[in-house]
Amino acid sequence: MKLTKELEERLKKEALKHLSKGRKDWDVPHTLNAVNWMRKLIEKEGGDEKVLVTAMYLHDIGYPVVEDLNKDRLKRIKELKRFHAVEGARKAEVILKKLGDYSKPEIKEIIYLVKHHDDLEIKSRNHQLVFEADNLSKIDVEAVTPTLSEEVYPLFLNHYKEFRAPLFKTETGKRFLNELLPKAEKYFN
Repeated sequence: MKLTKELEERLKKEALKHLSKGRKDWDVPHTLNAVNWMRKLIEKEGGDEKVLVTAMYLHDIGYPVVEDLNKDRLKRIKELKRFHAVEGARKAEVILKKLGDYSKPEIKEIIYLVKHHDDLEIKSRNHQLVFEADNLSKIDVEAVTPTLSEEVYPLFLNHYKEFRAPLFKTETGKRFLNELLPKAEKYFN
């Protein structure tokens, strides 16, 4: 199903209210870029635009509950990944019901995708697409400036290549991953 421009504008406004309170210089540009990646994946791989694009707008709205990620940043992010997804799913349900343009099955699916977008055990086609769009945005250094330090960024990339990159399953996602990873690896060089 298509996401109407009018609904997307209202959705984006709601998402940005939450994202702008989150991680400075990351949550908003990362999310908007993840939405763009999702559109590219849908174009080639198919999928329900209304559900998938909505999930991308809402996938990180749980981070504003995190106070200060600058101290021990990488460790804190790892600890809070599950918490932000659960909190994001809770907030997503409130937003979706407020917008009023989503069916009960759509709400259920979007909440599931927000809650599980960082899980490494991928259980559905929609989950796969959300995982790939989110993770493409994480290494798209031309669109979103990395906020990790020069010392921490290589640790993130090593973890990404070992645990996330092998989980890409769509042909389109793999192709984009292979284009982005070399650029990400050269970012601090």
